[in-house]
Amino acid sequence: MKRTRQVHVALGLALALAGTVTLAPEVLAFPHQQRIGDTIVYSDTPLPATMPQVLAHSDGLLRHSAIYGPGYGRRIFLTDGGWRWHVLAFQTPGAFALTRPIGEAIVVNRSNPALDRVDNAAAIGGTRTLSGVIAHERTHGLLRARYGILTDLRYPAWLREGYCDVVAGGGSLTDRAAAALEARHVPHPALVYYHGRKRVAERLAANGGNVDALFSPQDQ
Repeated sequence: MKRTRQVHVALGLALALAGTVTLAPEVLAFPHQQRIGDTIVYSDTPLPATMPQVLAHSDGLLRHSAIYGPGYGRRIFLTDGGWRWHVLAFQTPGAFALTRPIGEAIVVNRSNPALDRVDNAAAIGGTRTLSGVIAHERTHGLLRARYGILTDLRYPAWLREGYCDVVAGGGSLTDRAAAALEARHVPHPALVYYHGRKRVAERLAANGGNVDALFSPQDQ
């Protein structure tokens, strides 16, 4: 009985710690921090003087969205792909970034803000712009704010990720790279984003850019 109680206590503490880290990644003691306007950037490595321009470019991309609203993703955690990333992205270590629905904190994989770049170590389609990745993740926040926190369950991945990549101005695969993967029948996760972006762009062009119509149940 005592042993069982100890196991339950340990499990409870582990879950509490995981919840704390998920909601407040800053508890992992990021060594570098900079406030830029209403955004706080935490980083594993020193932040370059160009970080404000990266955020400004990201904001500019986001404003192109018809459902734009301020205040999303204003806590950004840039990792070097090391232990902090693996603790925070335990379920999706191969992602470029992730956003938690509660708190809307953005956590980014192997970041190089001086070059406006993010890497996820994939041999093909393994690089994106940091500004684009931040815009992509902030768009997830806009979708949740407009269509509900269960957006990830309500809509297919191609639609959610495709729209976020349209706002971000592109993805990790070029037309040539996507065609090469498909010619070799390689099941690459980036293809969902690639085809989603193409499909979303076509639908928006056909409906006059109406995002609400794009996400309406009748349009699925």
